[in-house]
Amino acid sequence: MCMNLSATLRSLDYSALPLSDYSRRYILGLLPALDYHLLIYRRTLDRLLDALGREPQRLTLVDYGGGHGFFSLVAKERGVGRVVYVDINPQAAEAVQAVSRAIGQGPDVVITGDAAILRRWSGDTGIVPDAMAGFDVVEHIYRLKPFFADLFAIHPALPMTLTTGSNPSNPLVCSRLHRIMDEDEHGYPGFEGFLAQRRRYIRQLHPEMDDASLDRSARLTRGLTFDDIPAAIQNPKFKIQNSPDPHNTCDPATGSWTERLLPIDAYRNLLAPHGATLRVASGFYNPFGTGAKPLAARLVNPLLPRLRCLAPFITLEINLPRAKQ
Repeated sequence: MCMNLSATLRSLDYSALPLSDYSRRYILGLLPALDYHLLIYRRTLDRLLDALGREPQRLTLVDYGGGHGFFSLVAKERGVGRVVYVDINPQAAEAVQAVSRAIGQGPDVVITGDAAILRRWSGDTGIVPDAMAGFDVVEHIYRLKPFFADLFAIHPALPMTLTTGSNPSNPLVCSRLHRIMDEDEHGYPGFEGFLAQRRRYIRQLHPEMDDASLDRSARLTRGLTFDDIPAAIQNPKFKIQNSPDPHNTCDPATGSWTERLLPIDAYRNLLAPHGATLRVASGFYNPFGTGAKPLAARLVNPLLPRLRCLAPFITLEINLPRAKQ
């Protein structure tokens, strides 16, 4: 891709592109920190390429939960031979295609779906990805056990990086995310909250239930979808589902967790049945611009590899055979 990607993306007239209102707002909201995001994507890609030790043009790389698709654009910029974009949101898939047409380059394959759909596509085409990257997606996936099972069914030792802002080691991050989770659970002006949604749903299922039992069932089903609530409340040994962090909550309609916080050992336990290796890398703060914050970022960032408790995000590096320790 013979262009300055940052300048090209900033120069687009997004009001003229066929984007949903959500996609347009998301991209416009990202543009002020675009260089920071592109740096995250490029460093992640460097880690993957270093681990694989192969020429980019010979690789098939999956951009999982690709959203706006800018990581796919970075991968094509670097010469990755086949980039497979995957996102469950059809509006996001339409957005990346619109942006790709506008700049004349983008992912080679666009898949609307989840890991199970990616697995089916791989089986149908015979194409086995060499690696996968995901940004701000793993903390939203309702069930991680089948997610990893589908991915390792495609490639039993699939190298992947999963970057998440839900860093359980950073107390300031945890405090901020707890506030967001509790707002989603209990509601805020213009949004009734997940608790009220579950309570109304359980009332519809069991109109005979007294208010105290209804309130208890609604509280205990925090972290469950509407599909899973009926069986749960009929189980006499039913316990709250949002452990290990009591603030964790998900949209009961979609199963999307609100920035779920999981301890690193939970990821290790999920990966252990697949014989997968895990290393956790610290992220870094935005070093671009002028003023106190960028200056502080440039001073602190070199320290973060050894101070995960200060990192704004982390990257789960899975099965990277040559990742530097």
